Amino acid sequence: MTEGNLFGWSDALWLMLDQIGILASDVLMAMSVMAAILGWLKRENIRNWFRRNSFPDVGGEVGPDERDWDGMVFTVSREEVPRWVMKQVKPAAVAFVCTKHSREAANHLARHAEKGGAKAVLVRAVDPDDPADARFATTACIDALHAAGCRHVAVDVTGGKTPMSLGAFMAAEEQGADSLYVSSEFDADLKKPRMETARIVRVSSAVGAT
Repeated sequence: MTEGNLFGWSDALWLMLDQIGILASDVLMAMSVMAAILGWLKRENIRNWFRRNSFPDVGGEVGPDERDWDGMVFTVSREEVPRWVMKQVKPAAVAFVCTKHSREAANHLARHAEKGGAKAVLVRAVDPDDPADARFATTACIDALHAAGCRHVAVDVTGGKTPMSLGAFMAAEEQGADSLYVSSEFDADLKKPRMETARIVRVSSAVGAT
């Protein structure tokens, strides 16, 4: 019977539209619940996305009382700098981004770290001229450190070529990790850094790092 119905549409048509509306409402509610669950599970990634590239604290020497990183990623070209940093910081776990030419140095560093009581979670070789490769490898290293229980991670971008360091820095920003480099004088005769002049310099500190 259509008498009295809006637009003169039949009862059957209105009943179908009503059922479609109920179904759409149920689907929307289910999607909202799923989005809330996914948002909770991925809350760290979402937080990092919102705060990425904010550069809240840039530059300046990092004093001994600020070196509370429990996990560290190193871009590797030589062994001297990572060894010195590990001695200063004493992280619980470390990871290394190297090249095929510095792979041996990275493996030596991993063994050195484990002899000192730290856990070497990953050594990843990259193309030194491809920042995307370094970015991906550094992200994998940060993830491995988090999986090992590290809560405050730093990425030392001192070693490697410029594209490699840039990729590592981008990964640090995206993952909410601190980034740093080591400044030191260079001994031209011995062709190595003078570690007695070394100091840890902040590139960028992550928002909300503890």
